[in-house]
This record gives sequence, C-alpha cells and structure tokens, in this order.
Amino acid sequence: MTMITLTDCCRLLAIDGKTLRRWLAQAGLPVQAHPEDAPSKGLSREHLLLLARAHHRRLDGLPAEQASPASTAVPPASPEFFAQLLMALQALSALPAQLAAVQQQLADLAARVQPPPPRPALTVPHAQRRAARGSAPTPTKATVRSRPAASSRTKPPKPSVAVLPLIEYGREGRYVVICPTHGLLALEPETPEWFAYLATRSSFRFVGKHGRFTAHREVERLPGAAWRAHRSMRSHTYNVHLGSTESLTIAALEQAAAALQAHLK
Repeated sequence: MTMITLTDCCRLLAIDGKTLRRWLAQAGLPVQAHPEDAPSKGLSREHLLLLARAHHRRLDGLPAEQASPASTAVPPASPEFFAQLLMALQALSALPAQLAAVQQQLADLAARVQPPPPRPALTVPHAQRRAARGSAPTPTKATVRSRPAASSRTKPPKPSVAVLPLIEYGREGRYVVICPTHGLLALEPETPEWFAYLATRSSFRFVGKHGRFTAHREVERLPGAAWRAHRSMRSHTYNVHLGSTESLTIAALEQAAAALQAHLK
C-alpha cells in the first residue's frame, strides 16, 4: 500500500492543510501513520484518489502504486459508489440551511402558541384608601361598589417571517435548490421539473456567483404576473425585470444578480 504524506496530498490537490482536514472529516476518511516514519502522518493512495474524484481534482505527479507481495489486489470502486458519496456530501452541506429553517419554524410556532403573560392588576390596600379619604366615618347603609380590575392588555403575536426557497451556487460548482419544508431537492437547472417547481412559487431567494437577490411575483393579484428581482441596499430598493417563469434560466438569474450587485460599486 502506497502512503502519501499530508504535505504531498495538499500539493497534489492544490489545497491547504485546513481544507484537506475538512474534506477528510466530510468523507469520514482516517489519517494513518507512515509505515517507515511513525511520527509522519499520511493518506493511502486509494483515499487520495477518492478525495480527488469527489472534488473534481486532477492528481498530476501522483506516484505509482507500490505492489506488495503479501497484499491482495483491491478492485476499484464503482462509479455508483462515487455518485452516492457525492450525493452524501451535498446532503451534508445542505444540513445547516435545513436546520436554520426548522429553527425559524419552531420559533414562529412558539410565538403563536405562547402569548405574553398578562400584567397583574395593581390593588391599593383598604387602610391606605381610608387614610386618603380622611377619618370620616363610613355610612352604615352605604354600599361599596368594587370596580372591576382593569383588563390586561396582551400584545398580539408578531407575524411570522416566511422562509423562502433558496437557489444557491454550491461549493461543488453546481446549483442546488433548498425547500424550507422538504430540504435539498433533486432538481437540475432548466429542466421541465425545474420550471414546474418555480411555477408553484410566488417568491424565492437566489445566491449566485455574481450576487444575490429576492425574486417575487404577485400571483394572488395578477395570475399571469411576471417575475422581478429586488434587493435593498443603502436604504434604497433596486429592481430588475426577470420575465415569465420559462425565462428563469441560470444565465438570466446570474445576469440579474450581477446588475443588482453593480449598485454597490
């Protein structure tokens, strides 16, 4: 088994040590001690190839496998295995956004179920009221009418903030769609499923390579309304016309994000 030091792994993958440790943690790959130099740590050739394929990296100058007489040949992993590993890495990268959406929904639900407690009514002792009126005797036939306590005022709960679907350019160089209720969706951009999903929405957020914005259309008031992108910057809201749902391609979304981003310069 060929062992490659961590320094050589970073050089071959063209990354730093921090990124290499993060990739190893995501893939669940262990760091092993070098067979000839115990204090030195490294990776096996198979594990390095697995990281390179998962992150689309070329390994120029990778040393050849050293055959061992006592070792048996291990068959290479199938393409289905790498596809499943890539899907698992994408699902792990989408977990923070899904967790944030769940926390926001729990906070909104708690605000609706638990209203603030009412304020206690302030009562004045009988002796203080009598001293304030003076020492005059109270008529025997007079009846004292007790005033009802002032009704406590409860503030209505704040309206919940809706969590919008997110279209984001991921770390693997792909665009992913994250639904607030169903999490990561298996949607490829500009496919019939992509446009069918956007046709059911009235708004979504987009975070691309050149900027970000919030897209919206008034489907409740105008069923055939077109999409528009808007972003608030420096106490001003800028808008860009996007067109119909069939016009929401990746190129159109990136062009709108770049146009809005240009207002910051």
